[in-house]
Amino acid sequence: MKIGILGSSFNPAHAGHLKLSLKAIEIFNLDEVWWLITKQNPLKNKSEYLPFDLRVKKVENLITNEIIKLKIFEDSTESIFLIDNLKFIKKNYTNENFIFLMGGDSFCEMNQWRDYENIFKLMPIAVFNRDEEKYQPLASVAAKTFDKFKKGSGIGSAIFEDIPAWTFIDDFNAEESSTMIRNK
Repeated sequence: MKIGILGSSFNPAHAGHLKLSLKAIEIFNLDEVWWLITKQNPLKNKSEYLPFDLRVKKVENLITNEIIKLKIFEDSTESIFLIDNLKFIKKNYTNENFIFLMGGDSFCEMNQWRDYENIFKLMPIAVFNRDEEKYQPLASVAAKTFDKFKKGSGIGSAIFEDIPAWTFIDDFNAEESSTMIRNK
């Protein structure tokens, strides 16, 4: 099976998360997308968070199909760091092919994540454009560091063949953001 992993605090979940997941299913011929929810993003202030139970409930209400699934691994890994949770997934789901899905805004700050270079070594990455920062992700530290592993946006399922590999989906736009929703 081919599975996309969309990691987020889902604070709150919104239509943009759903749109990104459905686009990834189409582009990469995915069998499932796992919404990997974190209890606390280490780079964000805890006071900005909706209660975890409420965020989970909002995710469950937004997911209306069998292909997108909510996953919580932090209790098993005892870690809020993405790298630890992705390593756990790779170790425990050895027959699956994974791709990490993310918005361009997150890719811009990815170099601040714990052990971010090893995320590139675990699975391919698909970065989805957000219209307001169209090409900022391509100028990011992560993009420059892993430039030689960038694949064209038309790569589709072939992205699973070699890692490290990443692609920038520039014809995607989701105006929704969790920050914008919280600020309303």
